[in-house]
Amino acid sequence: MLNPGLVTVTFRRFTREEICRTARKAGLSRLEWGGDIHVPPEDPAAARDAVALTGAYGLTADTYGSYYRCTPEEDPAPVIERAKELGVRNIRIWAGNKGSADADEEDRRSTADVLRRFCAMAPAGVTVSAEFHQRTLTDHYESALRLWDEVGAENFRLYWQPNQFKDDAYNLTAVRAVLPHLSNVHVFTWAGHDKFPLADGERMWRQYIDVIRSDGRDHGLFLEFVCDETAEQLYRDAETLHGWIGD
Repeated sequence: MLNPGLVTVTFRRFTREEICRTARKAGLSRLEWGGDIHVPPEDPAAARDAVALTGAYGLTADTYGSYYRCTPEEDPAPVIERAKELGVRNIRIWAGNKGSADADEEDRRSTADVLRRFCAMAPAGVTVSAEFHQRTLTDHYESALRLWDEVGAENFRLYWQPNQFKDDAYNLTAVRAVLPHLSNVHVFTWAGHDKFPLADGERMWRQYIDVIRSDGRDHGLFLEFVCDETAEQLYRDAETLHGWIGD
């Protein structure tokens, strides 16, 4: 099943209640609570408030969108604790602080070791997903698949999104390649640094969605960022997404 949702960093200026109200109005039942503004790892009170609001608006906290980079100097405990409080099924992380072209073997080994330990610390039943992000070891799908092998943890997953700096053929190849290890997907229509209404990406998104649903598993499709940073554009993008998945 494909489950539409919202990444809360889409509206960093919104309060937690505004986030929940907006998601509910858009018909988006799942949230990826961001760890930068809305639920910082060092703020247990924010997590408690997010839990209360998520329940009050009839939503589900699916993912904790942390900014844990899997470096040895970081303390993973606060991230794990906030994920527990939120009751999420998934924790999003970033795979290191170097891109795959710049990372040497020691960089890869260190990141994989830290990530493996983090996976072991995650609550039972919770997956840990590396976002496909620039300047990390998942900036190319081949490097991401190699990382999945290097970590070797049963609860390690990949969190795919189209690479707005690559062409359509690359992105279609990428989503097909990572599908066996896929958790969620960030949904947007970008070209380089330019953002567009989601509907402008219909030709490719319909192909991506066909691939994603082909394995018959549950995946969250989370709208992330809108072209003019307004709730009204989110409502239009959500309507588009619902139409594509037949929701």
